[in-house]
This record gives sequence, C-alpha cells and structure tokens, in this order.
Amino acid sequence: MTATERALAAVRGQAVDHVSSANGLVMTTVEMMKAVGATYPEAHHNPQMMADMAAAPYEMCGVDGTTLPFDISLEAEVLGAELDWRKIDRPPIKVHSVKDPDDFTIPENIEELGRIPVVLKALDILKDKYGEDLALLPTTVCPFTIAGHMASVDEMFMWILSDPDKVHTLVDKITDFVVDYQKLLTAHGADILFAIDPTSSGDLLSGDMYAEFVLPSIKRMRKETGAPTILHICGNTKPMLEHIAVSGVEGFSFDKAVPVWYAKQKLGNVSAYGNLDVIELFPNGTPQDVYNATAEVIRQGVNIAGSACDVPETTPIENIQAFVKACVETPVPSKEEVVEYGKQLAAQAAAEQK
Repeated sequence: MTATERALAAVRGQAVDHVSSANGLVMTTVEMMKAVGATYPEAHHNPQMMADMAAAPYEMCGVDGTTLPFDISLEAEVLGAELDWRKIDRPPIKVHSVKDPDDFTIPENIEELGRIPVVLKALDILKDKYGEDLALLPTTVCPFTIAGHMASVDEMFMWILSDPDKVHTLVDKITDFVVDYQKLLTAHGADILFAIDPTSSGDLLSGDMYAEFVLPSIKRMRKETGAPTILHICGNTKPMLEHIAVSGVEGFSFDKAVPVWYAKQKLGNVSAYGNLDVIELFPNGTPQDVYNATAEVIRQGVNIAGSACDVPETTPIENIQAFVKACVETPVPSKEEVVEYGKQLAAQAAAEQK
C-alpha cells in the first residue's frame, strides 16, 4: 500500500498492511528544521519552506503522513483577529475582534486572504513532489474553537450561560467559512482533513453542552465538505465520545486522558487515532520506550498511531524513528483481539478503582 492508501484505509476502518503513522499533529523538531533550513516566522509565510518543513518527518524518519500549517490561529487571523507575532512559532490571539455576533461577517474570496494562499501553495508543492507516498492531513480549526478565538473564550462561555443564541449565531457563520476553507484544502491535495477543536474539551464543556453548541457544526462541516475527516479534541473527552460516534467524522484523535481501549468501546464505527504521550514519552523517553508505547496503543486498537498533541520540538529524531518502526513491525490485531484485550483492560481498571 502507498502511504495515502494506508492512511485512507485506516481512517475508514479498513484492512491495512500495517498501522499507519500518518500524523495529523505537528511532528517537526528543531533538528528537522535545521536540516531543511526552516525558521520561524518565515515557515508560516513561505510556501516552499512550509512544504519542506512539513516533509521533514517523512524524509528523516519515514512518517507516512504530515500536516500543515504549524499554528492554530490562521483562520482567526483571516477573519479579523490580531495575532501576537512576538511568539514566532505559535502566535496567539492578541485582539479578539468580535463584540456582537450579529455584526460579524465572513469575508469573500478567502483563497486570497491572509496565509491561506501560502497553505494552498505548500499543499500543491507536497502533492506534486510526493504524490501517494506522503499522506497530507492539513490542520483545520473547528468552528467552536475559532468562535472562542474571535470573541474570547471567556466571553463565549458567558454567552452560553446568558445568551446562547449569540454562540449559535457566531458558530453558524464561522461554519460557513470553515466549509469553504476545507473545500479549498481538498482541492489542493489534502487526503484527510485533521480538524482540531481544543476549546470543546470535556475540561470546559459537559456532554450536553457539546451536543448543543458544537456537534451541529461538526456534522454540517463533515457533510458539506465531503472529505475524510479526523476530529481532534484535547483533554478529557469521555463526555463527548457518544456524540462523536454520530458526528459523521471518520476518525477521532484524543490524548492520554482517555485510554485507547475505552475510546474503542464508545466510538462505534469511528476510527481511533493517537494517543501517545507528548509530555514525557516523546521528548524524554528512550527509543525503546516510544516503540513499546506505540506497540501498546496498536494492540488496544488504534487505526492510526499518532501523538496526543503536537510533538515537542526538542524530541530526539531517534524517538520518532522508533515510533515509525513500531507502526511497521507491530502486527495489526484483529477486531476480535481488540475487543478481548479491551475487556481485559476494562476489568483491570475496574479492579484498581476498588
């Protein structure tokens, strides 16, 4: 199988020759950036440098999928938020531009705005150079998180309590923009959309709040875009799993707060992605530690093995190579083996809680 064939089969829950290592979270280290001559903030604005930096994990470690851009503020910037470029690697929101959702409008001709042309050109470069040998999973921020960027998270949560229609109005408008942007990404070679939604974490929302304020936009986004999608949410997502199972996305990416075996029991036909630790394992573990942890999440049933969040830039190259090696060498368990192993781990977890 080619890398793209493997990633697409994996996210659809189909048979693969080995587990995919198509990472939709940033896996570019300082060592990789030096090797390809990439620097911040230039890598955010130069399409060739963006493409070279995105390809580095494949070129140097054999990771069979990659993502770009490298921050989560691009969409908000296009929509009018001001970024703080003093933090050149991941510029945060400096000025939230939305005061009243009724007055907020989506700009036209978004393919010409902000850094969108840079991302589209970088995708063209990667697809032309690598074809099916490198799966492209560009990062796209989900409507609810963008709404928090535009109005501020604090203000949006105040609206949830006091004037929920404002949240619905803002999220609906932003969903129009996200759908148009995602269609541009797929037109320029995206194989799978990696849709991230950190503000919809269970650390901030209840399951009922997720169902009301987030889920409709995810369903609409997936239906109207028509492209294979992996949804990523940080933190504790246990309250969201039953809703994600009916959201229409093909895959779900989650972090260490949710065990793989538990997610597999709740996600139904939605594929599991993840959920390797990025706090200690990748930057501080040995290659054998990373290999063993990757093999374990494969045994628990991940369809695509990947990091739980962006890999720290200090991560040794050898650890990412060990991750890829484990994906290639660890036998793909059958569905029956995954179910049985999940039952064993659930029983162990229940016994430990007593």
